[in-house]
Amino acid sequence: MHRRGRVKAVPVAAATIAQTLPALAAADPHAPALVCDDERRSQAELAARVGGLAAWLTGRTPPGAGIALALDNGPALVELFLACAVSGRQALVYDPAWPPSGRAAIEAALAPALTLEAAPDVPAAPFPPPPSPLAPFYVGFTSGTTGTPKGYRRNHRSWIDSFAVSEAEFGLGPDDVVLAPGGLAASLHLYGVVHALHVGAPAVMSRQFNPERLFALMTRHGVTALYATPTQLQMLVRMAEGARFEGVRALMISGAKWHEAMRAGTRALFPNARIFEFYGASEMSFVTIGHPDEPVPEGSVGRAAGGVEIRIRDGEGRDLPAGETGTIWVASPMLFDAYASGGGTETRRAGAFLTVGDRGWLDAQGYLFLAGREKRMLVTAGQNVYPEEIEAALMALEGIEEAAVFGLSDPLRGVRLVAVLRRRDGAARADEPALRAALKSRLAAYKIPRRFLLVARWPRTSGGKADLPALQRLAERLLAEERDAAGPAA
Repeated sequence: MHRRGRVKAVPVAAATIAQTLPALAAADPHAPALVCDDERRSQAELAARVGGLAAWLTGRTPPGAGIALALDNGPALVELFLACAVSGRQALVYDPAWPPSGRAAIEAALAPALTLEAAPDVPAAPFPPPPSPLAPFYVGFTSGTTGTPKGYRRNHRSWIDSFAVSEAEFGLGPDDVVLAPGGLAASLHLYGVVHALHVGAPAVMSRQFNPERLFALMTRHGVTALYATPTQLQMLVRMAEGARFEGVRALMISGAKWHEAMRAGTRALFPNARIFEFYGASEMSFVTIGHPDEPVPEGSVGRAAGGVEIRIRDGEGRDLPAGETGTIWVASPMLFDAYASGGGTETRRAGAFLTVGDRGWLDAQGYLFLAGREKRMLVTAGQNVYPEEIEAALMALEGIEEAAVFGLSDPLRGVRLVAVLRRRDGAARADEPALRAALKSRLAAYKIPRRFLLVARWPRTSGGKADLPALQRLAERLLAEERDAAGPAA
């Protein structure tokens, strides 16, 4: 599936998602469009399938209806998602990992007109007239890292404008072959697949995240661009065993702060890749991008992406100067419409600006540094503490693979800081005095955790992020077991 050097007609730009597919099919009907493991769709097959599904949805649901897509990863999920966009419906992309009670709560809140657990067999059909660019087409759900998933609603234009950023900032285009290795319930991977198909670049995906299978797909199809979370990248690097993918020229990393210790292994695996780290949110799309050809300061997540304006504000809404920490506010054409379900007081608007409660500061050159999230802020011994700062300090220590910090109830301090860790060497117990000593040069004394707990298994959300509620429950259970073992006098 190597695409470089091939002459290819590029369709006229479209103002709505997937409206380019018929022109792509007409220009090169047999060209590869979508690959999922051993399944393959050509441009003509994809356009015919999406057109048929769009007609089927149009005959069964009213315009703007919510269509729940409760499917596992695969071509059918992609085709139904695109059909919802083409037909003017809203695709509600469910996460297969949700417990039945969680799914029931979301269905009660959203009342979808139709719930699909498989794609119907339909004949091909032409595309209907396009919907309005401002019509909502997608309801995604946050990963639930810090609680119950929130459903966020996006319109066509917000993603079309995001596509322009991907093309300008990352240089992605129709001659690329794009791999999005994770589940499409995570917006990062869904976005990667849909953008590739929209511009005519073959999209490669897998039903399950499996490094060996992904290596085979990269080799077989000549992947040139890869979206990944730090966790996924870590797993690929670990399983590489000397493999090198010299054809990968762009690596886009998002979802959490990248562990600097991974850089050497990543370079060995993808020696010719330009590595982009970007910060954003489901509600905001791209906010900042760390470019490989810019002197991004250590600890920064880059400068504002194209079309994005960032302000740092205090609690009264006043703009703060460079170097001062406050709430991050963002204005851009890529912002979401509103929550379809859930939401919280940390997300709010002020004119053209939106915040999701993240805090940070800008330096004099406009580089953004993250401090933490408002909803995770802790107060211990009268001081405000952001767990993310402590987690970053811990992960900078030799041997620490992952870290999560929590504030557990303490009668003296209000909360007691407890760190949950996973080491690369799989050690069963933490050397707590050594960890405290190592952190003294990095953190103020009140920010150093009182306890350090090692775990072998790291709970994750379906998107590959740390499952913080599960980790906090695990910490509470481990400490309770310690107290029980110590007896009443402890």
